[in-house]
Amino acid sequence: MRRVFIPLVVVPVLLLAMAAPVAAAPPMRESGTQEYLFAFSSDCGRSTCTDTLIDAFSVDNETVVVCLNQFTYSIRNGRVTSEQGGCTETSSSALTVTSSFSATLSPTSVQVCGGRRCNSVTVSAALSSTGGPIYTDSGRGTFSDGTCTYRYSFSGQSTEVAGTLTVDGVTLDAWGSAGFSEYRVSIRC
Repeated sequence: MRRVFIPLVVVPVLLLAMAAPVAAAPPMRESGTQEYLFAFSSDCGRSTCTDTLIDAFSVDNETVVVCLNQFTYSIRNGRVTSEQGGCTETSSSALTVTSSFSATLSPTSVQVCGGRRCNSVTVSAALSSTGGPIYTDSGRGTFSDGTCTYRYSFSGQSTEVAGTLTVDGVTLDAWGSAGFSEYRVSIRC
């Protein structure tokens, strides 16, 4: 599910981001590479577990979005006792996914909010392929907003990864997925 979800979410976001400047412009074409990393860790004590999720993905050639979510819940009844989350945009150099599916997220400050407070948390990750299967996906589509017609196509690869993620200096074992897609977009208004 994850391997198809990222390209299908990111391509429409890219199209909408480009829509405003294109509305009065001649036809536009763009292509590029979209990278992503999803990492998950669960750390359990005697009565509670804390799940940590990092999701990082490029939205254009210059920008990466990094999101952190943490949930602490009771082992006994599953009730969430605390949670915090947030996202930030940073430079595309913060996320690197290689063709051998080594994925690195350099230390990035994310503002997270939970309860009635917000604070800044530094996150990073280093994961690599588990040697499992490489999944491929591709697709194309067209849609119109009544003014412009958007055409897109993508093809990508992803695989399972394992390694560590670090949140404010605390390093946790993690697993997840990493991948990249080549995309093309054209807009005609």
